[in-house]
Amino acid sequence: MTGRKHRIKIIGMVLAAILLIGGIGYRLYWINACYPSPQVKTYSFNESIEAGNYRITFSDWQWGDGTNIYKMYPEYVYLTDEKGNAYPASKMRVGILELTVTKTADDESIVALENIAFESGAWGNQFDLELAYLMNPDLEGLRIKMKADESRKILLPMIMNDTHFTDEQWRNIDQRKFYIVLQYYPEKIRFECPVTI
Repeated sequence: MTGRKHRIKIIGMVLAAILLIGGIGYRLYWINACYPSPQVKTYSFNESIEAGNYRITFSDWQWGDGTNIYKMYPEYVYLTDEKGNAYPASKMRVGILELTVTKTADDESIVALENIAFESGAWGNQFDLELAYLMNPDLEGLRIKMKADESRKILLPMIMNDTHFTDEQWRNIDQRKFYIVLQYYPEKIRFECPVTI
């Protein structure tokens, strides 16, 4: 009798596991049916996208270590060590994106910069807000309203350091593909950054 109770208990546990796995599988299927993965649209350097009544062009890209940032903006501090020294420029990489935004028709719409992010494989980050305001002294905020036929250039800095990647990834950081993501959903719209070094 003990053996029979044991078999029934095992069968019950197996059935419970099958029901649990089936329930999780159905839930994943339902979520993917309601919210499918976005189609990815990738554009290149000097290409433009239309976003409502705005045309956004990937108009310039600069890539290097932190030396130029520290020279251009000596008041800017990326990170400091425990002694208060600035993070070494040689252990940083800075990508400076220039977008040319042009309003194509007159309406009340805006361009929302807070949605823009950078990514490379599993790594992703927003642009450095403090440095973006230093680079764009006339930037009144992250939601820009423009008039018809108005055009302006906006600089957005991406900063990373050697602690964000493994040693091997950091050695090859200058050959790594980076993307500027303008929108994640329902379509993922991004620009591919050129490899410049």
